[in-house]
Amino acid sequence: MRAVAVLLAALTVAASVRGGEQSDRELSRLMVGAWRSPRHDYVYLADGTWWMGKPDPNGPEPRVTHGRWRIENHMLVTSTTYLGGELPPPWKEERYPIQKLTRTEIVYGGVYRLTRIGLEHVDEER
Repeated sequence: MRAVAVLLAALTVAASVRGGEQSDRELSRLMVGAWRSPRHDYVYLADGTWWMGKPDPNGPEPRVTHGRWRIENHMLVTSTTYLGGELPPPWKEERYPIQKLTRTEIVYGGVYRLTRIGLEHVDEER
């Protein structure tokens, strides 16, 4: 009887951990917005593009670092374009495991930590 109780407790814990995982779709929704790192501000748009600094999606080819992003299997997948040209491999597409993504904070790749900011605060002096 005790073994059954231990097994049920273990299954309950496993189910609650699994149930707490966010889907890639939920993570993608949370990712959209403006984020501040210690060095730069980044904007992730719902169309799957990202910009370092304020985006101008209707303008000419930007002269800032930008690229495409998606979330796949709980990983942030990015490609980067810099000053009008794609970076050579291995920088073409990078994958970062997401450790934490909430409405206010993202931690990915084990070392990157960003906090959400309002779009109006992108590129403000710190």
